[in-house]
Amino acid sequence: MTDTATTKEQPSTAESALIERLDTLIQTLQMPKIPKNKELWNSAQASNYLGLSKNKFMYSVACKRTFPKPRNVGDSINSTNYRWLAGEVMSWAEAQKMR
Repeated sequence: MTDTATTKEQPSTAESALIERLDTLIQTLQMPKIPKNKELWNSAQASNYLGLSKNKFMYSVACKRTFPKPRNVGDSINSTNYRWLAGEVMSWAEAQKMR
């Protein structure tokens, strides 16, 4: 007679995948939070916050003189890797709502 309460079954593949995803999520949540005035957003993150497509954001919003200037975090003069301070994007969006 076997005692099912004392035997441990190996987790299924789906359970193992879920456990791995939960471990990753826990690690992510334990990371220190970056304040919004220091966090850098790429064009996908900024456009998502504003509720726009990436193309609409880049060609209609990011080029406006009133929109915050991007930082080029590319590794060379020829490589562009633009980032915007999240806090500046949020402040700009709030100012647009007031107009």
